Parts: sequence; structure tokens; C-alpha cells
Amino acid sequence: MRLISLLAILCGPGAAWAHDYWLQPDSFFPAIEKGVAVRLHVGDKFQSEAERPLQLKPTLKFQLLGVKDTQDLLLKADDGRKPVVEVVVRKPGSYVVRMDRAPQHIKLAADKFNHYLAEEGLESILEARRRAGEDKKDGRERYGRCLKLLLQVGDKTDDTCKRVLGQTLEIVPQANPYALKPGDMLPVLVLFEGKPLAGVKLFAHSRAEEKVETQTAVTSREGTASFRLNRSGAWLLRCVHMRRCAGDAEADWESFWAALSFGRAPE
Repeated sequence: MRLISLLAILCGPGAAWAHDYWLQPDSFFPAIEKGVAVRLHVGDKFQSEAERPLQLKPTLKFQLLGVKDTQDLLLKADDGRKPVVEVVVRKPGSYVVRMDRAPQHIKLAADKFNHYLAEEGLESILEARRRAGEDKKDGRERYGRCLKLLLQVGDKTDDTCKRVLGQTLEIVPQANPYALKPGDMLPVLVLFEGKPLAGVKLFAHSRAEEKVETQTAVTSREGTASFRLNRSGAWLLRCVHMRRCAGDAEADWESFWAALSFGRAPE
């Protein structure tokens, strides 16, 4: 799958595709009044294959949310900027950077598409293709992405990260990871179109000194799952949901990707 992703990137912006997009700052713990660069990465299994620039056309929403205010980061955004933004926070607390990207199209050869479905835990889609006699056909897909980044400024934590933002596919922490202790469980809720999503496979990647470890979980009937915060460093929670695509001549399937990134201070 890494080869597929790398080839897609090399083919240019219109063809870029990989398992994961995520937002990552130069520091998850920025100082008050000090700018911190936020970068958009594309890659696989929390290993970056490229840093992407800001693309205004496919960016539907780009916001910085705090306890009492929301900043529209698109108002002063520059197309092609890399890093995508520099955030300046003036008060202590917990913050969310939110980016929603418009749907894009991709076509994969049948075997590559089937492998991708199996790897992502989308066995029901793979079985549907088999039942319909489509598993030998190319996979034509429309995909969109909903990204979140959690920042912590100072020692004062709050519940900003627990807010439901209305993303199409959304990972909502049910506790602030910056308020949890090493080894605590982080419960999350997965929502699709505002409703709990059961049976979706979640991946929790943690990276420390370039070594990535992965936990997986499947959401309950209530759309919940949890992961143990057992490492310091950068974390990425991500999932994908797919269904039949209607009314689009270029796609048979539509997928929705969600990513939530945050950091853990050294223990």
C-alpha cells in the first residue's frame, strides 16, 4: 500500500492519494503569543511521505477553536502555503485545529483496491463487491477527509476537544488527552453524519523517536472505543467509513476519512 501511495504522490496534486492525511504542529505545546507552524502530512501508518501545501479549492473549513472563540483560518490563508498555517494562541487552554477537505476521486486496479479494503477493515465492502461480481473490476472511489489537531497551551486544560464539530466523519474524544495520566484509557466516540457509527475499525498510531506502534479497536453499537495512552510522543487516531456512491458517474463507492492528532509530553 505504501507503493501505491508513493506513486500517487509522484503523479502530481490531482492524483495524490494515500491512506492518511493528518495535521501535525512543530510543537503540540505552543507557548502563549508564540507562533507554531502546523503542517499537513500525507503518508501511511503515521510515516510521512510528503508534506502537503494548503490547497484553498478543496479546503471547505479550516478553523482554530478555543473555549470561547473560533477563528476562521481561511480568511488570511494563502494558496500553496507550506506549512499550511502558523497559529498564535494568546490565552492558556486546550485548542482544536479543524480542517475539512472536499471529496476527490481516485481509481485503483481491482487487486489493489481489494487489498486496501481488507487492510482498512472494510470487509463488508469487499464482500459486497464479490457478491455483485465487481471484485475483478477497478475500484472507483470518491473520498473526503475530516482532520483535527489538538493543542495544549499552558497547564490549564478544558473540554474544547470534546465538542462535536459536525464533521461528516468525526472522532470525538470523550476526555481531554492532555488531562490524562500515562497509562490512562482515552475513550472516543465516532460519529457519521451526526450519529454514532458502530463497527468501524479505528487505528491509534503513536510515534516516539520515529518508532511507530499501533493499537486497533472496533467501535461498539454506541460508536465508542478506547485506547491506552501508553507512550509519550505524537499520536494519530484515524478511521475510514465507506458506502455505495449514488449520483456520481465517476465513482461506485464513497469513503469518509477522519484523523485526530495530539501529543503526549515525556513521562
